[in-house]
Amino acid sequence: MMYKIQQIVFPNIDIVCPENMYFRGNEEKVYASLNKKSIELVKGGIAIFDTFFNSLSIRPWKENCQIDDLGLSLTGRGKVRIRLGLHVLDRADQWLYENDIELSDTPYEMDLPFWNRVHDGMLYLEVRALTDAEITGGYFFTRTKPRNKVRLGIVITHYNRKHYVLPAIHRISTELLNDPYYKDHIELIVVDNSQNIEDSEKENAILLPSKNLGGSGGFTRGLLYLKDENFTHCLFMDDDASCEMESIRRTLHILEYGKVDNLAVAGSMLREAEPFRLHEKGARIAGTGVVNLKHGLDMRHVHDLLVAETPEPVTYGGWWHFAFRIKDVTHLSFPFFVRGDDMLFGLTNHFNIMTLNGIGGWADDFGIKESPINRYLSLRAHLMCLIIGTNTSKWKMLRTSFGCVITSDMSYNYSGAQAFIEAVRDVLKGPSFWENNVDMANVRKHLSQIAPGEKCEPIHIPKDAEYGRGLHESRKRRFCRILTLNGFLLPNFLMKNKTLVESKNFHAVFRRVFRYKRILYITPDHTGYIAEYNKKKFFKNLRDWGKVSFVFCRKFQSTKTEYQKSLTHLTSEGFWRKVFTSNQNK
Repeated sequence: MMYKIQQIVFPNIDIVCPENMYFRGNEEKVYASLNKKSIELVKGGIAIFDTFFNSLSIRPWKENCQIDDLGLSLTGRGKVRIRLGLHVLDRADQWLYENDIELSDTPYEMDLPFWNRVHDGMLYLEVRALTDAEITGGYFFTRTKPRNKVRLGIVITHYNRKHYVLPAIHRISTELLNDPYYKDHIELIVVDNSQNIEDSEKENAILLPSKNLGGSGGFTRGLLYLKDENFTHCLFMDDDASCEMESIRRTLHILEYGKVDNLAVAGSMLREAEPFRLHEKGARIAGTGVVNLKHGLDMRHVHDLLVAETPEPVTYGGWWHFAFRIKDVTHLSFPFFVRGDDMLFGLTNHFNIMTLNGIGGWADDFGIKESPINRYLSLRAHLMCLIIGTNTSKWKMLRTSFGCVITSDMSYNYSGAQAFIEAVRDVLKGPSFWENNVDMANVRKHLSQIAPGEKCEPIHIPKDAEYGRGLHESRKRRFCRILTLNGFLLPNFLMKNKTLVESKNFHAVFRRVFRYKRILYITPDHTGYIAEYNKKKFFKNLRDWGKVSFVFCRKFQSTKTEYQKSLTHLTSEGFWRKVFTSNQNK
């Protein structure tokens, strides 16, 4: 019997992505048909599939899965010459297989005898048209029987983003849940934290209306549902499911053939603004920071694709695409509401996390989403992960926290700096704070009062606004900036009474904003806000930081001990079931 493990993915209308992440072809002889989802070749045309979506990465498959043989199946029309090639980092390319075949609607299956001889690198397909031809489908397969019986539940948490989640439900329902090959293995569970999806809109999904307990509560509710319904595996995904459906199929097949204990699959994140640019392929904690693995690689280029598959230890995978076996979970999510839940989930459950080219999706840049509430949530969660999951010293945590406060302050985002300070205060309140604020309602209300503003809205750019200087500056100017805290020690008459336009990000580019009285932060969709130079607010934040850092030093060890003792309770099934029951009764 034949079992699919990896299908050919074609460029299509639904996904905005460069074609050379799917295939490469010689100009004017190879074309992608977006509507038909096929590739057409004029005689002499060559289509090469050494790409992000369509190459097969040998080492990750062999190290993590038991696949004893490999084959290739193709459908289409026309006579073609098939070649299988191998790219290995820093080694010469080589051909492994060649065959001339006649394509038709009946799958042409080829066993690949070299599979047991190769151990690393990128296996790829080349198709040369001997007549006019078309490739309409294909997949790598094995005759090895799956080791594991997998019933996979996809869990999506939704809150007031119907314009994203409904298309995602439709795509998953149409492309996966209606597919006879997959419908008995995969189900979709949507935890509706906003309780506004109608039964008529859910299509093939299972809908779980819920009180808004954030991503932490939503994903945990979905996971417990899967456990109660005897699912074997879980896949956490973003509510827009901005990925090729093949990412989910490949995840399923990895889990079916997995031979490694505690195996989990983390999907890559690519940038929506640059769909070929890798933001992260798994992550790990290093010191007090997070390392986004393989950050910045260009997934259009073979060299970068090979580098992306070089092994690195992965601490956790983001919940935009993270799959695992349910019985391997020893700790459920910590009640963060949002932010940090995926990080601590990885730290406490000790998964063996693999990544694979072709599995992942796209997301907005996090810097565009920054706001006081997000700054609060990010630092709060980061400190908690360091306190519970690492042996990081209090001094290093203080340095990290101060870096957050001072960069926000120097960006004229004084509410953001206050939010960072409040995050440290709340961490020091101990386990009872989290138990009493699972829904974050009171905390969000309090934050809106102490850290207002910095909200992006449609905005008009003043005619006299400036776009600032380049990144180069003289040593004298840099010395002056540092000496004056980027202008906050200068007298007011030396400040420019002008507005600088700055792209919204985590913080300003300080050499550009130096001496400007106003900064207009703007996003790619032309929303934004104006931040103003204010010495009084700047130094008030530094004083507040000094006070909270003193308390942090004094209470650090006792707080850390409390959290470590309470971790099992706050991430237990009993705790979360009690939370869900109490919220249902309200």
